[in-house]
Amino acid sequence: MAGLGVGVGTGALGSVIGKLATLLGDEYTMLKRVRKDIAFLQRELSRMQILVDTLADMEELDELAKDWKGSIRDLSYDMEECIDRFMLRLGNGDARPRFVKKTARRLKTLFERHGIGSQIKDLKARVAEERERRQRLNLDDYMVNRTRPVVIDPRLAAFHGVANGSVAIDDRRDQVISWLTAESEELKMVAIVGGGGLGKTTLAMETYRRIGGDYQCRASVSVSRTLDLEKLLKDVLSQIDEAEFSKCQSERWEKDQLIRHIQLILTGKRYFLVIDDLWKVQDWEFIKAAFPDNYNGSRIIATTRIANVARSCCSNSRGQLYQMLPLNDVDSRRLFFKRIFDSESLCPPQLEKVSARILKKCGGMPLAIITLASLLANKPPSAAEWERLQDSIGAGLSYESDDGGKGMAHILLLSYWDLPHHLKTCLLYFCIYPEDAEISCEELKWKWIAEGFIATKQGNLYQEAESCFNELVNRSMIQIVDVDNFEETFCQVHDTVLDLIISRSAEENFATVLNGVCNSLPTKIRRLSLQSSELEQKWAIQAITRSRLHVRSLNVFGETKEIPPHVDFPSLRVFDICRRYSLWENNLIINIGSWPQLRYLRIQHSGITVLPEDIGKLQNLETLDLRGSCIRKLPSTIARLQKLVRLFIDDSQFVFSADMFGSMQALEEVSDIWKIDNEEKFWEELEHLTKLRKISMSNVCYYPGHSECYRERLRSSLNKLGKHSLLYLRTSGEMGNIIFRDPCCTFPHLQHFKLDYDMERVPKGMASLSNIRKLEIAVRQFDEEGLHILMSMPSLAYLQLTVRFRGVMSPVTISSNGFKLLEVFHFHCNTSYGELGIEFTTGAMPALRRLHLFWLASIVTLRSSDGACMGIQHLSSLVQLQVETNCTGATLEQVEALEGPVEKAVTLHPNRQTLQFHLHRKDDHIIFGDDEEERKRQEDQVI
Repeated sequence: MAGLGVGVGTGALGSVIGKLATLLGDEYTMLKRVRKDIAFLQRELSRMQILVDTLADMEELDELAKDWKGSIRDLSYDMEECIDRFMLRLGNGDARPRFVKKTARRLKTLFERHGIGSQIKDLKARVAEERERRQRLNLDDYMVNRTRPVVIDPRLAAFHGVANGSVAIDDRRDQVISWLTAESEELKMVAIVGGGGLGKTTLAMETYRRIGGDYQCRASVSVSRTLDLEKLLKDVLSQIDEAEFSKCQSERWEKDQLIRHIQLILTGKRYFLVIDDLWKVQDWEFIKAAFPDNYNGSRIIATTRIANVARSCCSNSRGQLYQMLPLNDVDSRRLFFKRIFDSESLCPPQLEKVSARILKKCGGMPLAIITLASLLANKPPSAAEWERLQDSIGAGLSYESDDGGKGMAHILLLSYWDLPHHLKTCLLYFCIYPEDAEISCEELKWKWIAEGFIATKQGNLYQEAESCFNELVNRSMIQIVDVDNFEETFCQVHDTVLDLIISRSAEENFATVLNGVCNSLPTKIRRLSLQSSELEQKWAIQAITRSRLHVRSLNVFGETKEIPPHVDFPSLRVFDICRRYSLWENNLIINIGSWPQLRYLRIQHSGITVLPEDIGKLQNLETLDLRGSCIRKLPSTIARLQKLVRLFIDDSQFVFSADMFGSMQALEEVSDIWKIDNEEKFWEELEHLTKLRKISMSNVCYYPGHSECYRERLRSSLNKLGKHSLLYLRTSGEMGNIIFRDPCCTFPHLQHFKLDYDMERVPKGMASLSNIRKLEIAVRQFDEEGLHILMSMPSLAYLQLTVRFRGVMSPVTISSNGFKLLEVFHFHCNTSYGELGIEFTTGAMPALRRLHLFWLASIVTLRSSDGACMGIQHLSSLVQLQVETNCTGATLEQVEALEGPVEKAVTLHPNRQTLQFHLHRKDDHIIFGDDEEERKRQEDQVI
């Protein structure tokens, strides 16, 4: 894939060569006046490309070679800008061979008016100059070669299980837990201190996961180097009280209001907080003011790299300081070999000695061990290969040596230089995101594609982007954020990796990041990320205005009070406003039609309410994401966007136009459809979208007033759609009943189905979903027939089942006859079974790792009090059990009658030593007291 697209060291060279080749094709034979010059450029750049690709992957270059490589990189960007402007004026925005021949007079006028010929001659002169300089400097002496391919490495699952479990974490976690759980009603604090890469966050979050469920309120937040107190407080509020958080968002609370409300919520509650990555004593003083010392047994963990900050956190007599130490030799070996060989002891004899020397240089730092192990896991187990790596590491690592993290940076650089060039480019793109940001994996891939980083001679660009993403995960350069939804939804990079990325980005002038620590701006800005600092934003206004012809990506994550004049950005490919509240208004994007190269547009901003008609001019636009905006309608010109692949809305008041769907044949993903101006036409147009992979229409319903003909039309359209490429469908319960009423319904490719409202029962048509992997449904009745339909789905790996029924239903038994691949099961029981509605027998759900039970204590009862009736002990692969009890309308006796047997059941489980068990009460502040309990009992007797 080298040389095909845009790269961090090669610039747009690969893209330019492809476009020059297109201009030399038969469709462009009338370009006689400059054809020879174009042929010269294409020939010379192709020769240069081999050397530039080589230099871009070399660790050490002298200053002359580095300067030449940078000149070619900048030249390639300038050439692409020139070609793109030329193609745009010819009336074709992408330089592909669909060009309709223009008349000679039109070409002559075009060349004279815009000086295209003179621009090409200038570029030719620059290329000739760089060719001569290459020869004069003997740069061909650097010539070398290499390549490489991918899916997520299956060894990582086992590796993360160990990293979060037995490798040196258990004892550390148990020590911290013993401090936190010691009998005391006073607020207790534990500060974990140690250098980057020692596992402070892992330890804090393992403790949080293990005992957090015992507290009434809990939250985990990250601070980072530049404290955004308002963002942090909102993050806490969103985790402890969703209703108050929604109110906060709509009323735009200030910091003082946030602090008052958080204090009010936590007063009288037993809470548990993790404050990760503190950098300043002053930041801790600001943060702790929001959390009351309420003498209810509350606990706080803070992590920091700085000893003074840790001591400040523990300044009162109730604070404990935990010093993170490097791993010992035994644990280092276990972690290292587990990652490489999927075994703690399976190391070939010829690698024993060299592995010991490698581990010695890692200094017991988990991040260094993991990074090097991930690097070696992608290489053959050759002693010579391992020796080469060992020799390149240098003197070794130790936090006692006080080397300022240079040793750690060196180890990360080894992994960085081992990446193929296109993966280096994808990795460096993380620098545009704020520190500790949880980044949407899908968003990241779309941006890579929009920027031109992903290129392939054949096949699907998205699949290639996914392969790149998986490779970076396999190499432990990026981390999946563990969210309980069976999908790789969010990712992030370690702070130490981010430091490396930012420094490499600055050296290559890849992206300019304004995050409060930027000292200067380059002459030409190619990619800009606005994250903070009014002063820097003033610089940015000037710099963007100066670089407006060259800016390819503009990302806004911070509060901005002034904005650059967004007019005429001919090279802009990505425009992302990820800030819900600021002073920006509709005039920000009024000239959006002058951004002809735009491929990715996200507006997550409440101040923008209207999309201009000129959006129809964006013939290259592939992603339009309006989630979080207040835009309620799309202009009619949206139908001109022939290349639009993804369209995202999340406003329930948004009205979709049925007319636009028929024109946008490239659409692959659409969400979320709530309202349609013409439903009959919508269904007619929908079935023609043969490329559609994902569609969400959570509120599009069949109503009793609709005719049977309409109902059949609706079902027929969706079934036709399902025969093509549909992988994901989200809809309402009534629609689900219609779609699956036919036992032979055809959704051969569907992998994820989600319902937002209830179906009457599990329909028979669902038995045909042979490829479904993730299913989220709610039914009013659930019986043995419904269970057998679900158990017959051979690929099902994730099931969320909610049962809502007012009445008494018989429980169902889950045997060993199905659910062979099910790994995650959420069972929400909102009905009265008289006794709990499920029972697991021997051999049931053999692959199940996570079980989440949610029930209403006021109506659910268990068959017996010993816990064995549920059969939890038969779930042999269970790693995590989470039980959430809704206490609304229940007595304390009813709540404890549910929780006690479950706790007993855990003690019977064969994995009880390692099983992560979380017990959580929802709305426990409204459990009935003694008087209310007696009144409720009398009311129940009357009923």
